[in-house]
Amino acid sequence: MGAPSRAPLRERIVDEVARHPGSSAREIQRRLGVAWGETAYHLDRLARDGTVRRERGGWRDYYFTRDLTWADRRIFQALRSPAERRLVLTVLEFPGETFTPIVSRTGLARSTASFHLGHLVALGVLHPPGSGGAEGYEVLEPDRIRRLLTTYSASFADGLVDRFVAAFGGLLREGTT
Repeated sequence: MGAPSRAPLRERIVDEVARHPGSSAREIQRRLGVAWGETAYHLDRLARDGTVRRERGGWRDYYFTRDLTWADRRIFQALRSPAERRLVLTVLEFPGETFTPIVSRTGLARSTASFHLGHLVALGVLHPPGSGGAEGYEVLEPDRIRRLLTTYSASFADGLVDRFVAAFGGLLREGTT
């Protein structure tokens, strides 16, 4: 008899990527409890055959299912960072807020907030102050971000996301965003 099939592990990996879009290989490996080499090998094979998408973002690769749009993947890259997720949620809650109040509301160091706000602007998730006449930061696609946070809330082990979903989840289900 031949070697056991690896298909069940690949199916588990694909299911994990679908439940937690934008996860890194290490996050997937830890959640599944699989050896690092096996995880990296199978993710590489899945990316090569087009079953999952691998995208480089900063210092790591992010994995997505094929059906997520480029805009969704870009947003997930931002939402995977706890600091950037906190900043996005703050700007969603307080649109038009300027730098100093954002720093105060998030509790992030000024340099950390500055770095991540710049990254969010570069990703196209936030409008910077002064663009389009806005005094402070604005979320470019608030409805898309609300939908992604609500749909994939289990993917973020974060009390901020839980509170956001509790506040906005009912509105999204009713279709009034």
